[in-house]
Amino acid sequence: MSNTVLLVDDEVNILNSFRRTLRNQIDIELANSGQEALELVAKNKYAVIVTDMQMPEMNGLELLEAIKIISPDTVRMMFTGNADQKTAVDAVNKGDVFRFISKPCTPPELLTFIQSALRQYDLIVSERVLLNQTLAGTISVLNEVLSLASPQLNEHNARIQFHMFQLRKALKLKKHWSFQPMVQLSQLGYITFPQQTLQNISRGNTLSEEDQQLYEQHPRLSYDLLRKIPRMESIAKAILYQDKAFNGEGPPYDEMQGKALPLGSRMLKVVCDYVRLEKEGATPDQATETLEQRSEQYDVEILEAFKTTLSLAPPKMFVDLTKLSTNMILKQEIWTDREQLVAGKGQRVTEPLLRIIQHCLQNNAISGQVEISLAEEEDT
Repeated sequence: MSNTVLLVDDEVNILNSFRRTLRNQIDIELANSGQEALELVAKNKYAVIVTDMQMPEMNGLELLEAIKIISPDTVRMMFTGNADQKTAVDAVNKGDVFRFISKPCTPPELLTFIQSALRQYDLIVSERVLLNQTLAGTISVLNEVLSLASPQLNEHNARIQFHMFQLRKALKLKKHWSFQPMVQLSQLGYITFPQQTLQNISRGNTLSEEDQQLYEQHPRLSYDLLRKIPRMESIAKAILYQDKAFNGEGPPYDEMQGKALPLGSRMLKVVCDYVRLEKEGATPDQATETLEQRSEQYDVEILEAFKTTLSLAPPKMFVDLTKLSTNMILKQEIWTDREQLVAGKGQRVTEPLLRIIQHCLQNNAISGQVEISLAEEEDT
C-alpha cells in the first residue's frame, strides 16, 4: 500500500524546508496550491495529506472537502494558526480532519503527527480489505444457500439476474460493487417458504390466499436477513421496496413512492413483474403490453429502457462437464445415468457443486456437455 504523504502550502519555502528535513524518513510530495493538490490526488494515491488552512483561491477546508470525496481513505490533517472555533468545527464536519497542527510546527513535531496519521491509514485500509473479503464471502454463502434451499427457483432467479444486468446496461449505469449482490440476493426471503409454495411460484401457478400473503413477505424477510450486515444497508433497503409501485401502491405500506424509492427497487419492480408474467404463460409481447397498461406502477424511464432490452437473448454456449467453472450459470439440468438430479437449471456453478460434479465424473455417472451462460461480474 502507498505511504506517500502530500504537503500543501502556498509558502514554498516552508514546504522545501520540511522536505529537506524529512525526506530520508518518509516519502513526501509537495503542492503549493489546492488546485495542484487535486490534480496530484487525481493521478496518485496518498496515505496522508497535510494542508495549510489559509491559501488563496482554494483554502484548506475546501481542499479537504474535495479530497474526502475523491480519495476517502486518505488521512487528512490541517496546518492552522487560526484559533477560530467555527473553522475547527467546519474542518471536522466537512473535511473529516484527523488532526490539527498548530503553526509554527517543527519538523520533528510534524514527523510525529505524520507517523500517527500513517498508522491510522494502515488501519483504515486493513479494515476495508478485511470487510470487503468478509462481505464477499458472506454474499457468496447467502447466494449458495438460496440456490440449494430453493432449487425450484434457480431458473426464476437466473431470469431476473439476466434482465437486471441488461437493464443496467440500457440505463448506462456506472458499475458499482453493490449491484450484483442486490440482484443475487433480491429473492433471498424465499428460503423460509414451504416447498409447495416455492413450486407454485416457480411454475407460475395461481397462488392461494395463504401463499399470496406469504409471497408478499419475502422482500421484508430478505431485508431482515441483510440489514445488519455491514455495508449491506442500502442493498437491504432496495430489496425491501422491490414490490413497491412507483405510485406508492403495494408493500411495504408506507409513504415511500416515486423517485424516493431506491433505483434498484424501481428496476426490480419492472423486471420481477415481467418475469412473473412470463411464468404465468404470457408471451414477451403480452407481458410487455401488461406492463404498459400498468404504467403508473413503474418508473417510465426504467420501463422504456427495459423494453429496449427484450430483443436481446443470451447466446447459447455449451461446454464439456469437465470444463465448468465458477463464472458460469447452468442453462439445463444435469442428471446422472440413474436419473438423480445433480444440478438444476439456472443454478450458478460453485466450488461445492464442482466437487460434486467431479465426483460424478470420476464414477462415470455423468458425461457430455451442458448449456451454460456466463455470469456477470461487478466492480468491487
